Amino acid sequence: MELKFKSVLSDFESSLWGYYLPVPSNIVSKCFKAGVKRFVCDINGLHSFSCAFMPMGNKDYFILMNKPTVKKLRLKIGQEMDITITEDKSEFGMPICEELEVMLQEDPEFDSFFRSLTPGTIRSLIYLVGKFKSSDLRIRSAVVIADHLKANNGKIDNKMLYEALKNK
Repeated sequence: MELKFKSVLSDFESSLWGYYLPVPSNIVSKCFKAGVKRFVCDINGLHSFSCAFMPMGNKDYFILMNKPTVKKLRLKIGQEMDITITEDKSEFGMPICEELEVMLQEDPEFDSFFRSLTPGTIRSLIYLVGKFKSSDLRIRSAVVIADHLKANNGKIDNKMLYEALKNK
């Protein structure tokens, strides 16, 4: 499934949420009817990222944009963009870096604990590891997460994990 639409960069003007792209209701309906929940979003043919539709609290939905992407693409509030979404058919709903993938393959205990987490938690951990440019930092982060899950019998203590990641 590939769908195209126009959207305008908007700002929640909130400390919790930043930038977003409103999604037309006809696009949301088509996706929900097809059972598609995770997407690869392409902006103006320049940048792609994994996403999902987020509810606005009424019947409207949006795609959340992060500040680094907005800055990288030099986007402005109110700017209209061409959006293309395609179904994300990856295993976890977003790309996983090679370093984390190798760790999961080589450590069955870590793999089991990792896969038992909620899909959102899995994606958060994939993002945490993959955000580093350096392969060495990605490896260290993956090791810290693996050690944390094994030490806590597959459970995550966010405060402890973030402290361990800071001290890696």
